[in-house]
Amino acid sequence: MEILKTNIDHYMKLKGIKQYSHLLIDIAHELGIKGQDAYDFANREKSNFAKMLRGERPLKYQFIIPLEKIFGVSLARLLDENAYKLPVEKDNVPFNKGYRYYAYLDDPELYKNEFDILLAKNGKSILTQSDEFGKTYLDYMVEYHSVNGIKYLHNEYGITLKRHPNLFDFDNDLSSTWIDFENFVEFARLVASMNDTELFNDIFDSYYMFILCGHYGSNSTIFCQGEYLEIILDNDDLFNSIFRKRQYKYVLHKSLKFKEKTDSITYNLINPIINNCLRYALNHLDSYRQRAITMLKFGIKHNKEILNKAGNTTYYIYICDDLGGVKTKPFNSYDNCDVEDIAVFVDTEVNDKEINALIKQLPKFKKL
Repeated sequence: MEILKTNIDHYMKLKGIKQYSHLLIDIAHELGIKGQDAYDFANREKSNFAKMLRGERPLKYQFIIPLEKIFGVSLARLLDENAYKLPVEKDNVPFNKGYRYYAYLDDPELYKNEFDILLAKNGKSILTQSDEFGKTYLDYMVEYHSVNGIKYLHNEYGITLKRHPNLFDFDNDLSSTWIDFENFVEFARLVASMNDTELFNDIFDSYYMFILCGHYGSNSTIFCQGEYLEIILDNDDLFNSIFRKRQYKYVLHKSLKFKEKTDSITYNLINPIINNCLRYALNHLDSYRQRAITMLKFGIKHNKEILNKAGNTTYYIYICDDLGGVKTKPFNSYDNCDVEDIAVFVDTEVNDKEINALIKQLPKFKKL
């Protein structure tokens, strides 16, 4: 522990912290202990802290995050002078900066200069790793509201919730990594708070999920979960964006030889999340009645446009999956490749005369 004592003394000097008792008071404040209780905490821990620095007892887990915050460095740096030296070979990686270091500082320049070249001990991207608490970098982005980190991962790593059921994909170049973590709804709430509709829809790509597995219903994905749908229904910009028809290119595979994405299908669709939002709104009319009315009125007009485009006949028009994918050709297959748009549809009535009247006006199509 001699190195730990030397480094703590060094960072105390840099931060202008003159005594260990002062450092312990700062640690208490980071732990949420205030006023006289912080001084009592420092007095209780002073002897134990000294023993820890002499190597007579281990560093308490509860001190790790406070020390990282106070000094602005990771535990790795406190334990090893060379912790921040960038790795030369993947098989010989000493340490990287802790997840909390990046998420807490949320510094665009730090991301730009270091994040993409730092690896974990096994030579893999730190995006796929968990720390001693079982948390990933994405968990700490949620905890520290790291909006610059979200922008960086979006712009440089192409972070997208693509994989079934709730796995994030990171695709910079031709390499892909993925990670599953429990806070995906809170992560969605954080992204929504940034008031960037395009970024939100890029990260939570309901178009991809629809094309990939729409006919399965995808009930286990975030796109079917009430907390996520509420995020969209409660945000005017996100809600309005589901009505806009968007050109979407679905890439079938990537060419390693030419290092470019090839073999793609282009769709022109409204957002496939609309029917999930409508179903949720109809089941929660006390909160989302007006949203339901808006979606139904849009659906009446939109479905008529689909009908007119097909030549005013429902004979060859099918809804082929639970998300509303529409085929307007005599093609008896579950393959989504020729889906032309998303239809708005409702399978039930509710205890509301005005809404039931709108449901009756909604053009209906056969279900494949």
